[in-house]
Amino acid sequence: MSITGYVRNNADRFRVVVAMWIVVGFGGALLFGSFGLMLVTGTGMFADKAVVDLGLEFSPGQEVAVDDGVGPGNFMVLATPATVDPGTVECAWKSRVYSTGEQREGRLDIARPDGVAETLTTYDSTPRSFVPLAATRNTEWMEPDLLTCTGEGVESFAISSTDGVLTDGFRFGTGALLLVLAPVVFGLGLVALHFTRKWHQRGMFPAPPVPAYYPPPAQQPLPPGHNPFGPPS
Repeated sequence: MSITGYVRNNADRFRVVVAMWIVVGFGGALLFGSFGLMLVTGTGMFADKAVVDLGLEFSPGQEVAVDDGVGPGNFMVLATPATVDPGTVECAWKSRVYSTGEQREGRLDIARPDGVAETLTTYDSTPRSFVPLAATRNTEWMEPDLLTCTGEGVESFAISSTDGVLTDGFRFGTGALLLVLAPVVFGLGLVALHFTRKWHQRGMFPAPPVPAYYPPPAQQPLPPGHNPFGPPS
C-alpha cells in the first residue's frame, strides 16, 4: 500500500470515529444528566433510605451506653411516634471517665440528617415509624459513651448505626460531577455533528463500494449465408 493510500485510510477511519461521537455525545449527555439529577436530588433509584434497623431502644430520661446498641462508628438517634417535634428534643452525652479523672460532656445537634427520609420504618414484624433526630459525622462518635434524651410526646428513643442509612457526600459529589460532564459530552456531540456535516458536503467520507459491472457476452458474428433456423448443412 502506498503512503497516500495509508494516510487516506487512516483519515477515513478517523472521520468514522468522529461520526460515532454524535451518538456518544448526545446519548452520554442524556444519561449523565438523568443520573446526576437523581443523585443530587435523591430521587428514583437513589432515593433517601426509609427503613432502619434499631440497635437499642430506651425511654426518655434514661441514660444508656451507646456501645450497648451500636458498634464503633457513627450513630443516629431516633424517636417514636413519628409526630414528635424535633424542636422539643434534647440529647446530652457524656464521655467515659479518663485516667486523668476527666469526663467530657456535650449535646447532639438536633436536626434531620441529610440523606435520610423524614420518617423511617423498622424491620420488625409489626413495623413502627421513627423520626430521625440527629446523627454523628466523621469522628464525632468517638467521645459520646453515655446518652440521655428527653422530648415532648416521645414514647421512646432509639439508637441505630448510620451504615446503610445515611447517604454520605459521595452521592452528591458524584451527581454534581455527572451534571458538569453532561454539557461537556453534549458539546462534543455537537462538534462531531458539525464536522461530520462539513465532511459530507465536501464528499470527504469514503464512498460506498460500487459493484463491478460485467457487460453481457458479445455474440459472435455468424458466417455469411448461414441461416440458424435452416436445416443443418
